Amino acid sequence: MVVGIVAEYNPFHNGHKLQIDYAKNVLKADAVVVAMSGSFTQRGEIACFDKHTRAHAALVSGADIVFEIPTIFATSSAREFASAGIQLLSSTGIVDTILFGAECDDVKLFKSSASTLINLENSGELDNEINESMSSGFSFALSRSKALERHIPADIISTPNNILGLEYCRYIAGNNLPMDIAIIKRQGNDYKETELTGDISSASAIRAHLNESNLITAVPDITKAIYNESIHINSDDISSLLHYKLLSEKDYEKYLDCSLDLADRIRNNLKDYVSFSQFCDLLKTKNITYSRISRVLCHILLNITQQDFEEAKSKGYISYLRMLGFSKKGSEYLGGIKEKGNLPLITSPTELIDSHDIFAADIYRIVKTSKTGKAIDNEYTRKFNLTNI
Repeated sequence: MVVGIVAEYNPFHNGHKLQIDYAKNVLKADAVVVAMSGSFTQRGEIACFDKHTRAHAALVSGADIVFEIPTIFATSSAREFASAGIQLLSSTGIVDTILFGAECDDVKLFKSSASTLINLENSGELDNEINESMSSGFSFALSRSKALERHIPADIISTPNNILGLEYCRYIAGNNLPMDIAIIKRQGNDYKETELTGDISSASAIRAHLNESNLITAVPDITKAIYNESIHINSDDISSLLHYKLLSEKDYEKYLDCSLDLADRIRNNLKDYVSFSQFCDLLKTKNITYSRISRVLCHILLNITQQDFEEAKSKGYISYLRMLGFSKKGSEYLGGIKEKGNLPLITSPTELIDSHDIFAADIYRIVKTSKTGKAIDNEYTRKFNLTNI
């Protein structure tokens, strides 16, 4: 059995280690393959550590191979993030089981809910209910949420982890992928809780306390040295870059997820811009969430347009398998991926890589250089590290 996990590891913490241990000790997985976001995350924020640091932390903690989810989808909605992650794992040709963490661990309920969702979408019923709600002034996200509540148990759509799990199951079932589903019940504090609660704390809480010594209980011992050797980044570190980009052009509506209304709000409030997080708070409304705004601003900064997204999606989400690292055990599966997988397996950007991934890495490098005062290797000059674990 080869278990696949879709993750951000922002940062890798004890809850993630628990999931990998579950895969190997309970599911008896021979290997764990991870599809991980790169320089920016699904919330539209810059990652707290660079993708190579986060991949290294995962590998020393039990993961065997880590691949990068393309930036376009790593920063997209939960639906597209989940779809790209599953498609990437499927494209390896070796992953046969998807494991995810959720507040609800009822596999049958997730599968039946996914079937319900697929039927609603195929019949057009879901679109009709969404359009009816939107005509009353609700946003698309809120309209879709209200429509789903009428057909899918609240336990499944009550939290982001459950929603991601539903989207994993929807994509697997909708595309007839030969993959089993396994769920580990999420432990620790709420995903949006900012207070540390001991050994198992949320990524949000850990990011809020990265400078504090009490973080020591929230991450695996083996990863502490890795984090200490790296520089951590926060969302406001891109404030000046984003401010410059917003001042440089005003046709924001061409960018992914940016409606005309939101584009107008950006233009009308730009005079009051102070920082990334402050501007997200300033722009949010009852119908436009902080996360939606954060993703849009991220897309503007990274030059990700609606057209870029449509073209990438039309090609099946994933065009190549960009490997960030592998363990000694993982190296045993590379031949199988080359034989059974249906996409190029690459370790170097010079071989084949999406320009958005390169640009996102360059933005990350600019931020790290600014914070450290040191030159940082770019994607083309950075050596690929073979993790001998």
